[in-house]
Amino acid sequence: MTDSPPAPAPLRKRNRLRYTIVAVLCVGAVAWMLVLMQKNVVFFKTISQAVRDEPHDGMRTMRIGGGVLPLSIQQHTNGAEFDLTEGGVTVRVHHVGNEPELFKDCAPVVAEGHWSAPGSTTFDSTRLLIKHGSDYTPPKTGTQCPPDPFGRGS
Repeated sequence: MTDSPPAPAPLRKRNRLRYTIVAVLCVGAVAWMLVLMQKNVVFFKTISQAVRDEPHDGMRTMRIGGGVLPLSIQQHTNGAEFDLTEGGVTVRVHHVGNEPELFKDCAPVVAEGHWSAPGSTTFDSTRLLIKHGSDYTPPKTGTQCPPDPFGRGS
């Protein structure tokens, strides 16, 4: 009797194994990209949305937007504290860093940072953005803020 070499695995089984390995690698790469994107994306929320979602968001970095309450700005050597309001909800913002030149009472502000502690209504900010339009409108008399600082209308 002559010993013959073992027969190679059928071509179909080898190709199926290759395709399975490639598919698993692709699924793993997509899952890895989704995890990285979620950690690196900074979401924007209005004040009312951010307060409602605070238990879910925890200490995640985000941007919140609203109008600065009149007479609430307290300047400090390393930043400022002020109240932001939107939709009848108000939060205290503790900002560390320089404020933009247009930062003032009633200004529409976007603060980037995170909640200071779970269940807190204080937002720790490291960056402030001021919304301004390209159209100039002369200031109105009085100290009343517009009802919606983002101009969406009611």
